[in-house]
Amino acid sequence: MTPGKILFVTLVFSMIYLSVWADSQSANQVAIEASEFVMGDTFCLDQQGNSDWCSDEVLHRVKLPRYAIDKYEVTNAQYNACVAALVCSPAGVHEDRPLDFGLPQQPVVFVSWEEASIFCRWRGARLPTEAEWEKAAQGKDPGGAHFGQAYAQGAPKEVGLLTPNTNGLFDMLGNVNEWTADWYGPYETGELQINPKGILSGKDKVVRGGSWNSPRHYLRAADRVARSSELQYSDVGFRCAVSL
Repeated sequence: MTPGKILFVTLVFSMIYLSVWADSQSANQVAIEASEFVMGDTFCLDQQGNSDWCSDEVLHRVKLPRYAIDKYEVTNAQYNACVAALVCSPAGVHEDRPLDFGLPQQPVVFVSWEEASIFCRWRGARLPTEAEWEKAAQGKDPGGAHFGQAYAQGAPKEVGLLTPNTNGLFDMLGNVNEWTADWYGPYETGELQINPKGILSGKDKVVRGGSWNSPRHYLRAADRVARSSELQYSDVGFRCAVSL
């Protein structure tokens, strides 16, 4: 088969796959209605009597339009389909990675921020903003969480095994941290923020939610962690979102 034919077959495969994917994805996303909410937390002040440790979680009001976010974290099987379509780069493999990684229904890890963004764009989606992620994670019931595992023995669980949160989303806290679209930086506060996107540029991106090897205090909807957008991590995956 000539290179031109190989490219044509690959493109056709990609288009067919994406058509089937789009039909299935609508059932695997949860719509979050347009609303105003309070973003941030007073956890440090309430629990420790000071706010230094999480001073980047200043309370402020945010208004978001309607959007949808994946019910589950993106799995190895889903990401590998993007690799097979010659769109995504293979997830990294590190010599010191814990055992029991790479199962089809485990969340994909060792994927950089850019690689996660490429996958979401391939799906016709994008990474959620910090505000979208936090709104989706809030609720009376945070859902089940897989956390507190030692690095040498621990690994992510397959997605969707634990109970969902109030919004019907699985593994928003624990399992793997999740990339968001925003650069890490201080919040804009003082007045109502309309669909904020964070600072225009920076060094690190924000991950949310805690992971399988996080202590409990990282498992909060408001907790923010800065990670290099260029690196791959054993405890960072992602889910995608779309505007509605």
